[in-house]
This record gives sequence, C-alpha cells and structure tokens, in this order.
Amino acid sequence: MGRKSNADQRRREIVQALYDCLAEQGHEKVTIKTIAARAGLPPGVIHYYFKSKDAIIADLARILVERYSQGIAKRLAAARTDQAEIAIALDYIVDELIFDDPLNRVFFNLIQMAYERKTLHSVMTATFRTYRQRMADVLAAAGRGTASRPLGASLVAMAEGFSLQRMVEPEAFTKAEVKDALKRVIGPVSAS
Repeated sequence: MGRKSNADQRRREIVQALYDCLAEQGHEKVTIKTIAARAGLPPGVIHYYFKSKDAIIADLARILVERYSQGIAKRLAAARTDQAEIAIALDYIVDELIFDDPLNRVFFNLIQMAYERKTLHSVMTATFRTYRQRMADVLAAAGRGTASRPLGASLVAMAEGFSLQRMVEPEAFTKAEVKDALKRVIGPVSAS
C-alpha cells in the first residue's frame, strides 16, 4: 500500500506561510524564498506545489473568502430572527474583519497586488462580489428588500474604510463606535 500524499497539507502550509509573510512584511518584500523559509522548505519545492507566486496569492485569496464566508455562515445559523442575523453579521464584521490587524494587512496587500497583476484582479473581484452579496443576503432576509444590495455594498465600503483607517491609526475607533456607525447606516437592529 502506497504512502498517502501530503500535497494538500503542504499547499496549506505554503499558503499560510504567504499569509504570515504578508502580515509581517508586505508584498514588496515577499519572494518565493521568503515564503519557502517561512514554511520550512527549500525554495525549489514551492514550484512543485505552485506554478508561481501569483498562484499562491490567488489560492490565499480564495481560502480567505471561503474561511470568512464559512465563519459568518456558522454564526448566522445560530440566529433565531432576521434582526438577530443583522446583529450577528455586524458583530462578525467588526470583531473578525475590521479589528483583525494581520488580516487587514494581508487583505490590503492583496488589493494592491490586484492592481499590479491582472491574474489576481479576477480573484479580488470575486472576493468583493462574494463579500457584498453575503451582506446583501443578510439584509434582504431581514426585510431590507430592494435596498439590500446597495446597503450590503455600503457595509462593505464602511468596513474596509474603517479597516484602512485603523491600519494608519490603530486607536482611532473603538469597536463600540464602529458597530454604532454600521447600525446607523442599515437602520434599527435588535439582537432578539
């Protein structure tokens, strides 16, 4: 009987190494060598699992979308009312997205790279499309009707704006201030 392939695990380790490098250094300093060193691998081995650095970056973006989509879906499953769904979604946006500094550094590096690399542009377009749609779905389920699509986009825009400002000035806002601002945009919310 042959040995079970560890290729999926190795790919995850390489993608996590890229995430860590981007969170610490920014994309300008990240090379295949730095990713390999972080993953504890010889640089040549990386090419066995990924054709290029852009392929690793694209995988990272897809994994982040999946991770955070599953995270919010899991939390929303506990909601008993539509209004509770909105409250849970707002808590998730603030706690897991806006106030996660390493994630924000990685995400803004991905956005910058998408401007520079056409191969990543479609991945980031899909990322934002998924993010906006998830927020619109929550709002539509809570009775926000036809306004749910622009409101979902507004939530995403505000979340990314707060994240960007916090990267420059980490103490600019408290979580309570951000949650209050988001609630004011979408209207009354109760966690019943």
